[in-house]
Formats: sequence, structure tokens, C-alpha cells
Amino acid sequence: MSQLVQVYTDIYKPAFDENTDNYVDKSPYKPYERNCTRYECRCRAGAYFVGLSQFKQHIKSKTHKDFITNYTKYYKEVDELGETNKKLLSEKELLSRKNDHLNDTNRSLTLKIQKLQNQNKDLLRIIGDLNEDNEFEDCSES
Repeated sequence: MSQLVQVYTDIYKPAFDENTDNYVDKSPYKPYERNCTRYECRCRAGAYFVGLSQFKQHIKSKTHKDFITNYTKYYKEVDELGETNKKLLSEKELLSRKNDHLNDTNRSLTLKIQKLQNQNKDLLRIIGDLNEDNEFEDCSES
């Protein structure tokens, strides 16, 4: 009996070494890790690796070494813009939710104000009616 296994795929991005001011290969896997994520490398079409041993074999290829040396030139800006885009989208969503909440609060407060104004009008009308009923003329002074 065969089972289907879900494969998680991610794009491999090299790490930046601050000491040498270059990008270097850093393994995304721990030793003896199971159920590894499949990484696609942009060094050439169809290049991927799963697990530490395949990663070590892949980084030895000439195309991958060229990819690492030219990473700043071709891919760094794209990756940074992608991260910035994700961050801005999340901030936009949070601000949108906050705006919706404030709009709901504003509507409810507006309804409460209108209700209080109507009650105030009713009370003023009742007070006016009471004042009209209590007015009387003094008969002795006529």
C-alpha cells in the first residue's frame, strides 16, 4: 500500500557573512533531520535538494558557486523587496482591522448620541407640557 506524502517546498537563500561582506552557503538542515523541507535553488532551472547530504553535494557544483558570487548582483534586491512587501502587507492588514474596529465604534457611539438626543427632545416636550398645565391666572387681581 502506497501513501502520498506532502512535500513542503521553499526557495533557498544564502546567508550573509558580515565579516567577509559576502554571501555564503549555510545549511538549512540540522544533522540527521527527518522530514526535511525541499529547497529549490535558483542557480539553475530545476535544481533542488532535500536533506543535508544533497545540500552538501549541490553547493559543490560550479553553477551554484557562480550563483553565490553573483547573488548580490542579481537576487539580493528581489529577496529584500519580497520581504519588505510581506511586512507592508501585514502592517496594512493590521491597520485595516484597526480602522474597521474604529468605524464600528464610531457607528455605535453615533447611534447612542442620536438616542440620547431623541430622549432629550422627549423630556423637553414633557417639561413644556407640564409648564403649560401649571400656569394659572390669579383671580384676585383682575
